[in-house]
Amino acid sequence: MRLLCAALLLASTANAQSWKPAKHVELVSGAAAGSASDGALRTIERLLQEKKLVDVATTVINKPGGGGTVGWTYLSQQPPDGHHLTLLIGNLLSNYITGSSALSYGDFTCAAQLFSEVTAVAVRADSPLRSAKDLLAKLKADPSSVSVAVGTAFGGSGHIGLALAAKGVGADPKKMSAVVFQGVSQGFAALYGGHVDLITNPQSSFAGPLKEGRVRVLALTAPQRLTGDFAGVPTWKELGIDSTVEAFRAMAGPRGMSAAQTAYWESVMRKMVETVEWKQMLETRSWLDRFAGAEGCKAGFKVQYDQLHAGLRELGLAKR
Repeated sequence: MRLLCAALLLASTANAQSWKPAKHVELVSGAAAGSASDGALRTIERLLQEKKLVDVATTVINKPGGGGTVGWTYLSQQPPDGHHLTLLIGNLLSNYITGSSALSYGDFTCAAQLFSEVTAVAVRADSPLRSAKDLLAKLKADPSSVSVAVGTAFGGSGHIGLALAAKGVGADPKKMSAVVFQGVSQGFAALYGGHVDLITNPQSSFAGPLKEGRVRVLALTAPQRLTGDFAGVPTWKELGIDSTVEAFRAMAGPRGMSAAQTAYWESVMRKMVETVEWKQMLETRSWLDRFAGAEGCKAGFKVQYDQLHAGLRELGLAKR
């Protein structure tokens, strides 16, 4: 068995070494600058260069809109030559399930699943909602009285996490007033201006406002408590609510990339996640280490697809 595993590893390494990019590599961000997923992609791009993991230039380009659909559509139209990549997130799946996009994870070539984020729900620091229990009581009494900024698309992981919390206290999630913003900065502006009661997004978006004392994070969709700045924030699970939601982040290219191209990028990403800088980033941003190669990436997206589909049914948004 050991000999077989060693042979497979050598074959994979040789396959990755049989191809490498010959020109500039474009990293497509489907979100606006400053958003959680855009920040993650820019971190990846910086490490690729600083650690000399690639021999060519790389650039992040932003093509926001449609909850990521504009950027992913652009990528899907590029040649599958290994020189165009993106960060796939849960919005790709929710957009497909809700019928707002024809693209799903099968339309891309997964190179590696990198990490996952959980989602948080927060209020303004001076909000009368002092805790997650206060929010649950308000949802139970009248879910229509709760307005929430939900990121870049209806039915994203944050929206679903809050919907499952509402369901946990017998409230109808469809009655919540959800407002979509193109970027998280616009969502925060609405929260600070008193236009919405809550904001829900991947938890890394809240690190800055939390330190500044501008928001109070009420709960997380994590399987267990996070460390660092979020150590004092309860999970929905510990509050007796079945709302454990992770948002996978994976590197992928257009459909049709060759095995050698896929193996190359899987190898690069594997080296990146072993760097001290990446591990420090995971800890600093409370990202969950969920690295998996190309095959594990596809399996992970299938798991998240099923999870998001169930949540979107609760919101009455599932069209597929």
